[in-house]
Amino acid sequence: MPIQRFVVGPMGNNCYILYSELSTDAAIVDPGMGSEVLNQWISEKELQVKYVLNTHGHADHVFNNSFFVQDREEVLGIGFDDIPLLEQLESSGGWMGAKPEASPPPSIDLKDGVELQIGSQKISILSTPGHTPGSTCFLFEDSVLTGDTLFSGSIGRFDFPGGSLTDLVASIKEKIFVLEPEIAVLPGHNDLSTVEQEKNDNPFVGINSTIDLSTLEG
Repeated sequence: MPIQRFVVGPMGNNCYILYSELSTDAAIVDPGMGSEVLNQWISEKELQVKYVLNTHGHADHVFNNSFFVQDREEVLGIGFDDIPLLEQLESSGGWMGAKPEASPPPSIDLKDGVELQIGSQKISILSTPGHTPGSTCFLFEDSVLTGDTLFSGSIGRFDFPGGSLTDLVASIKEKIFVLEPEIAVLPGHNDLSTVEQEKNDNPFVGINSTIDLSTLEG
């Protein structure tokens, strides 16, 4: 499945477009602040956005939900445990320098076992709580989109309300590190990686980790 990455907003969010070369289907993942620029690229490719998907409910990842869903037929999906975060978007998102519009309500609960169709290809949902209660990752072909669960050389924060270091580590080890080693890791911020690289060398959770997680637990 072709993937186009855009880096947007003051937090340098990775916003992704997943699309099919054999149809016009596409999905936007994590439309952060500044992601309006995706519209031109989508138009040039003559794509039809079928889904708007959130890996989790933090404001920098859902800032433009309304922009891409309002007055259209796209379907919004998020892990429903993060609906309270979506409902707080108008009041909590101003720290980025602009006030976001309220997010439309989601209609798809992204949880284990859910599969979404893009053309003839499928996106499989992995429930990965820890960064937030409703955090999810998206697995397709040779890539896994990890949001703020796993980064290149790091892990997501767990000190926000609803976060859990225990859950985060379990999600990474039981849902991501069991995947094929060559699968690309596409995180919500910063550079790309692979399952093998993170499984071996991630300083927090890798085999050769150098950080004692017990010192980080509150």
